[in-house]
Amino acid sequence: MADLNTFFSNISDEKPVRLFLPVIDADNRLLIQCVLKKHKDNHFNLLFKPDTLPVTQIDKDTTCLINLDMGGQSVSIESNIISVVNDQTLEMVPLKTISHEQMREYFRVDCAIPIVLKSTIPEGFGEPEDNWKITGVTVDLSGSGLRASFKTAPPEDTQVRLELALPSSEPTIISTIASPVRITKLTNKLWDAAYHIDDIDDEDRDKIIGCCLVAQRRMLRLKVQVKNS
Repeated sequence: MADLNTFFSNISDEKPVRLFLPVIDADNRLLIQCVLKKHKDNHFNLLFKPDTLPVTQIDKDTTCLINLDMGGQSVSIESNIISVVNDQTLEMVPLKTISHEQMREYFRVDCAIPIVLKSTIPEGFGEPEDNWKITGVTVDLSGSGLRASFKTAPPEDTQVRLELALPSSEPTIISTIASPVRITKLTNKLWDAAYHIDDIDDEDRDKIIGCCLVAQRRMLRLKVQVKNS
């Protein structure tokens, strides 16, 4: 617990955070803004505005993910709910911290969604060949990177504008800046490429993490169904 002790000693009390709250009988997690108030022995409370915490719908058997900014670095805390204190307070205990560098492996999920790579040079600037676009499909996805398949060779050693169409009730397009980690030619008409996300809005990263958590929960349910059958 030494790392958690050090981590929590550096958190200012009453720190604004974002909570991915698991809900009973639902794959989607509710994203709620709240305040982290430190307690004893690394326990802490999450404080909510009135009428924002769905007390009767909380899945207390599933871990929560809490995201906060630490000196400009985005960090997540995986935590358990100890108790629902009242309709505006949850008592929590941390399990581990996850940096977004670790997020790639920790919350990487199989996920096939449309992806578009574009030149970082704005349309109308540069030479005509500088304004290109390549479409593909993701193989897996995380809050800090992804792997995807393309029928056209992506440019190597080139930062790109990367757009994702996240599955939701309403179309959600996420735009990021990303760099290639690895590009592999599989066949004459198929390339596999891994990208690290370099620049993204916090809100858009939250949407990607939420999408990953939904996919992760569906896979866990499938494993349980297969095991029980």
